[in-house]
Amino acid sequence: MTNTSVGVWPADLSWREVWRAGGVDEAEQLALPAGVAVSPDGSVAIADWGLAEVIVLDPDGEWQGPVMTRGEGPGEVQAPAAVTWLDANTVLVLDFGTSRLTTLDLATRSASVTGVDGAFLLPVFASGEVTFVALQPDSAVWLESPGPIEEDWQERSFVRWSPGTAVHDTVARSRARVLSGSTLPAWPRSLLGVGAETWVVSDPDGRYELTVFDRDGETLVRFCHPGEALPLSPAERGEGTDERMPEAWRLALRELGEPREPAIISRIVVDADRRIWVQRDRTPPGANSMYGAPGAMYDVFLQSGHFLGSIRLPDDQRLVEASGSRVWTLHAGSLDESSIVALEIEGF
Repeated sequence: MTNTSVGVWPADLSWREVWRAGGVDEAEQLALPAGVAVSPDGSVAIADWGLAEVIVLDPDGEWQGPVMTRGEGPGEVQAPAAVTWLDANTVLVLDFGTSRLTTLDLATRSASVTGVDGAFLLPVFASGEVTFVALQPDSAVWLESPGPIEEDWQERSFVRWSPGTAVHDTVARSRARVLSGSTLPAWPRSLLGVGAETWVVSDPDGRYELTVFDRDGETLVRFCHPGEALPLSPAERGEGTDERMPEAWRLALRELGEPREPAIISRIVVDADRRIWVQRDRTPPGANSMYGAPGAMYDVFLQSGHFLGSIRLPDDQRLVEASGSRVWTLHAGSLDESSIVALEIEGF
């Protein structure tokens, strides 16, 4: 077990905004970005579930527009859920609407498709909630698959599917505390982070312990880190005043009581440099947790488990990707408009 708790980053890091795209500009509309990927040269591909489009930005944030639009043809999508880059000119897209993977050459707009096993996607369709989805360049698809609910506990499995495989590979399994079918992040469970070459699983019982695997599932390192869970928020105790939370939820949360030990972490992101970003802040009950809590604190580690330091994102911004000192985020504005933002970490 590796435990490196002394960080190397300075404590006074700051942020500088480099560019921003989307937002209230009608010519750069984003509705429901379900997947965002950054290429090695800094181009950004966005799988927008709400618009049924895949949109590309150049490395400077200039809007290149949709490269895939709604339809059933080889180069079209219906419900794009994830996207990744195969090289500087090729994207791979997972479309829930057509149950297929599409490889699109951006230069020629030629496309090839591969069907995705419907039995793999069915539990997620049936639940009505996509809690986790990831796509690797080798066409491996990762989902969090829900199981039966018993007394407000649900069996959850992180499952991997690859073309040409007859068996779905379950890589982690734990129980999640749920309310009306939605996960309550305050209760510990296994979490998964997937990068291009590696993937990371957290301890199901809530210890700050992570295991890093290579693409073949071989353990590279297991490490732990000191850290205490953040106190429960008023919303998590059913005492919040947010009008978006129904009163029935507040009553149900008070009846559930509090977890014996709240979750220390709530999300794992493996960035383009294989660094591991561990989100400490939890999303409020009932909130969309796909990109985690806005303005969250992250502990950042090398793939070896060596602790680099901690940094908090700017308000209302959620981590999408990082490489070197550059970080890309998803920002939600006061009108719920979505923007993609490129930030630079300053102070190294």
